[in-house]
Amino acid sequence: MENAIGNVLVGDTAERGGRADAAGEGVSEDERGEAVDSDCDESDDDDFNGEVTSDHEHDGDVSERGDDCADEANGNDGEESDDDEEEDYEDSDSEWFEFDEETLLQMKRNDPNVTSAEVRFDDVDDYNAFDVDWEREGDCIGKNTHLKSLIMAMMGTHYNMDDEDRRANVVAFYRAVARNRSIRHISMRHGHIGDMFEILSPFFGHNHNLRGVDIWGSDLDERSTRLLVSALSRCKTTSLRTIKLCSTQIDNEGAAKIVNALAVHNNLKEVTLCFRNTVGDWCTALAQLLLNPMSKIEDLILGYNHLMDEGAIALGNALANNSTLKKLSLNGNVSVTSTGWVAFSSCLANHNSSLEVLNLRGNNIGDDGVTAFANALVNNTKLTDLDLSHTQGSVSSVGWRTFFNLLRNPNSALENLHLSANNIIDGSVALVVDALGSISSLKYLDLRSNHSIIASGWMTLSNLLRHPNCILEELHLEDNDDSINDEVVIAFANSLANNISLKALCLGDYSGIIGDNTNITPRGWSALANTLCNKSSIDSIYASNHTLQTGSFSESDLLIDLPSDFVSSLQLNQNNNKFEVAREKILQHHFCNGDINIQELLEIELQVMCHAIAWIGRDGTGFPLLYHLVRSMPALFDFDSQGKANGTGAKRQRICEKG
Repeated sequence: MENAIGNVLVGDTAERGGRADAAGEGVSEDERGEAVDSDCDESDDDDFNGEVTSDHEHDGDVSERGDDCADEANGNDGEESDDDEEEDYEDSDSEWFEFDEETLLQMKRNDPNVTSAEVRFDDVDDYNAFDVDWEREGDCIGKNTHLKSLIMAMMGTHYNMDDEDRRANVVAFYRAVARNRSIRHISMRHGHIGDMFEILSPFFGHNHNLRGVDIWGSDLDERSTRLLVSALSRCKTTSLRTIKLCSTQIDNEGAAKIVNALAVHNNLKEVTLCFRNTVGDWCTALAQLLLNPMSKIEDLILGYNHLMDEGAIALGNALANNSTLKKLSLNGNVSVTSTGWVAFSSCLANHNSSLEVLNLRGNNIGDDGVTAFANALVNNTKLTDLDLSHTQGSVSSVGWRTFFNLLRNPNSALENLHLSANNIIDGSVALVVDALGSISSLKYLDLRSNHSIIASGWMTLSNLLRHPNCILEELHLEDNDDSINDEVVIAFANSLANNISLKALCLGDYSGIIGDNTNITPRGWSALANTLCNKSSIDSIYASNHTLQTGSFSESDLLIDLPSDFVSSLQLNQNNNKFEVAREKILQHHFCNGDINIQELLEIELQVMCHAIAWIGRDGTGFPLLYHLVRSMPALFDFDSQGKANGTGAKRQRICEKG
């Protein structure tokens, strides 16, 4: 056998924390769920039903007696530690790197630094997992006690499972995994699952450390569904924390069976169900799951399913009586009409609802639907994040006017509002300012790609930053290049003069680069630069905006196209100590490069002058400043005995009067 171990990748999670976003959360533009549709490739892989030759039936499945042997060999008797019993599970977030012969030896030695592995069978890369003799090398996984995360992937259409040796080798790999008792998170990325769940049945039944199961881009026929349900039923009912079935091809009856199988897993926190080619009848089973008083599900992702009105209504009724679910994604369910959304929205008006995050991106909400959501939010004090982006043109300008007219709740907890790519018109912006100004908790506003708003509308929006309740930290106006010009930027610059909350103002194209708008000339950028650092006096610098930090760009993104003093001020503003920011700006523009304006200090009250000198001169520039100060005002430092006794105060007073 070749020493090349194939397309097997490992990562060291011992030194890395974090959370993998396999369900599509936290992606760019805050578009939860879109990643589910794009990351779960709808492959047209060649069929592999998992069947093997007769020796499979003879010894392919690890027997119950063999399970006990595997547990004993692993040294944990198949039991989880007491420390893990109540521990909250989080997906690993490892950077995968090539698994070579040295790494194989590490895993054979049970090296605690090797905690994550990805095995790819694809015939494309130089390293091919088909070339690994898993019958011989399987113990590096099967007997490993430090491996925490495993991804098993059949990539593309390049593998050929008609070859008997290949098929047997893949089965040997599955058998090795079945013997493992340390893996906490397993991800299966296959086009056709086949009998894999039957081979892995001992893994599900005896690995009490298992916390997360992901199945991506797979076809589940009736037999595969039955085997998956059986495998889930064998899991310890208190162990699973997450299950994700993404872009999974399954019929409606099979989807309902899987949902019913989850009912016994009382510690499930995160569930992702993104089925293809199913209608929404299985939502009845899901509603029953949410109504189960033992349910602890907090995060439910149902993006890009084929839900119908009946499914949305069933979910809404369940959520009205559910007190555990905090995050719900229903993005991309375009078959639900405004009738379904009107009924669903009532759950937000129910005091039992615990929803904090609701993602409705890419749906046909309609005027009636968006009005119903606004009415439901009038007395809602729990929802913090609402995504109504990309409503497919289903909400008219009249609908949005009604929405903003109703969206006035001083007790609202809303922090993030996503309204990109909608039909909000110029005349509605004043209502936006009034409505959002009444919500004192709002920190994030996304109005990207609202092409019906012209320059005058954006200038009106700038008044939101002047509102006394405004604590907005991020404002996204990307992909509105045609209407955002110098006049708009100047209006925002003026509004930012007294604003102490906004940290990110994004005016560029859809990439979010602040300087990537060709309609904004140096005149507009200079206005913003002056707001961040008004160099006319020390007092004006001190009173400048020290909060705005970024426009969603990195240091390498087109900074050369922006005024250097603007970029410098943005970078200085990233310091959380705003007194230090003001001091640095004053030093840069009044006391550096030999430009020493001592007259500025003469206007400061005498009793605070010494503190001002110390404040400005704390770093290396302090000595030249004090030197020039002594030269300009020697009387301040006349310490003869008579002056000490009775004349110092009068001298300082006369100097201040002269100044």
